Amino acid sequence: MFSAEVLDIGSSLIFAVVLAGICRNRGWSSAIPLLIAGIAFGLAPFGPQGVSDPELFLVLILAPLVFGEGLTSSIVDLRRVSKPVMALAVGLVVFGAVLVGVVTTWLIPGIWTSMAFALGAILGPTDAVAVSATARKAGLPRRLVNILEGESLVNDGTALTLLRVASVAAAAGSVTALEGAKILVTSVLGGVLVGGVAGWILMQLVRRGRDATVTNAVILVAPLPIYVLAEVVEGSGILAVVLAALVVAHGSSNEVEYTGRLQATGLWRTITFVLQSVAFFLVGLEIPLVIDRLPADELRQLALAVPVVFLTLVVARFVFVYLMAVLSRGDLRRPEWLIAAWAGTRGPISALAAFTLPVTTTAGAPIPGRGLVISTTFGVVLLSLLLAPTVAWLAGRTSLDKDDDSATRRRVRVALARAALDRLDEIEDESERSGEPLAASVVSRLREMAQVRLDRSLAIEQGDTRRHEHLVSAKVLSVQMMRAEQEELFRLRDSEGLADEILREMQQEIDARIRALG
Repeated sequence: MFSAEVLDIGSSLIFAVVLAGICRNRGWSSAIPLLIAGIAFGLAPFGPQGVSDPELFLVLILAPLVFGEGLTSSIVDLRRVSKPVMALAVGLVVFGAVLVGVVTTWLIPGIWTSMAFALGAILGPTDAVAVSATARKAGLPRRLVNILEGESLVNDGTALTLLRVASVAAAAGSVTALEGAKILVTSVLGGVLVGGVAGWILMQLVRRGRDATVTNAVILVAPLPIYVLAEVVEGSGILAVVLAALVVAHGSSNEVEYTGRLQATGLWRTITFVLQSVAFFLVGLEIPLVIDRLPADELRQLALAVPVVFLTLVVARFVFVYLMAVLSRGDLRRPEWLIAAWAGTRGPISALAAFTLPVTTTAGAPIPGRGLVISTTFGVVLLSLLLAPTVAWLAGRTSLDKDDDSATRRRVRVALARAALDRLDEIEDESERSGEPLAASVVSRLREMAQVRLDRSLAIEQGDTRRHEHLVSAKVLSVQMMRAEQEELFRLRDSEGLADEILREMQQEIDARIRALG
């Protein structure tokens, strides 16, 4: 028989994914519904309950989630916006942690300074998925989207490294400036070393691996050992995971023959969707449990702490982003800095990170205020997510320059089609010189496919509407014909018992032809 916790985890996984799927199909954000559903189950006497070791789930969810986000990022894009990204991901996190720490120390009598600053560090990361979804829905310029996504990718490592310093100080009673600096340097160097080496090893596998399934399987399980190894050497596990993912993403994009790239992209999108859904739901489950343990006086402090800390984060971000826009001379233009300042949504990473706070000191004494810090984190995250949709509203009322990539896309499509035709000519000449000419029917078919793509792109570029419509109609007819082929495959399977192995092989051939039509 399965244990109660295994059943809880399984039911939580199923419920979270189904609810997130319903929200996604309707075009809704799933964060708030998942949190509310989690809170409802946490209050109910039945259904899934909270997990016994939330810190373990931080690793199991956070490492692959951040790795997946890194795989969809681009070193090239990050390099273009590296200055504002590093300013936000490092400078703003430190500034916000200090400001939240000072305000919390003043607001909550008796709280340890280390725990107050730990709260600021916990609330440092912005939620990558929420920020990305909101930014793209709002139609923000690509450069601003890259800045916000780059910030949310990198600031996890900064914030959790600061949290480590604060946690050590809380457990030990205090740390000196030298000890704190040592922890920071060790975390960064350890994370960079482990992440760089792991990324290089994974890239060798991508370049030399002959089986895409095995390659993707290794990449799939890589985040956990990378995270654990970095933590073992006292480095930043998150920094290591992010760096390894960026190395793999950049290297695999340069590998022309990496046949598993499409498979890996779809796989990681699915994994990110599942992990993000489960994270929000589990945070919702934990909220009633944590608040229920608070004494009456801390409940009163919580009601005041949540709005004050949230407002402190907003003020810190607005002040920092405004000063950055003024001093950077163009990194953030006037309308953009306002959007960037408001797009600081917090998510489940902060909520899960709160559970890593030490329970007792090294002497065994309980650390006061831990439950209050965790509850305040939950409240700020919930409030932040409730206000996340207002980013799109604000963007709609701000005069932002929209990206117009139509000319670039046409130019690239023309260049790709011409490159394909030129290469086909070279191969045909080489085969004739070697005395083994290619079949005329094969060459003619390939040339026709590439020529159709070239003609369609040129027709759009030259404004030839009738020619473009004719080519589009031909493409639509071709796709419909290939759909008929697929239906015939299913009929042969059902009526004649066609083997699935043959069916899948034929399906892959048809899919490749459909993709070739562009």
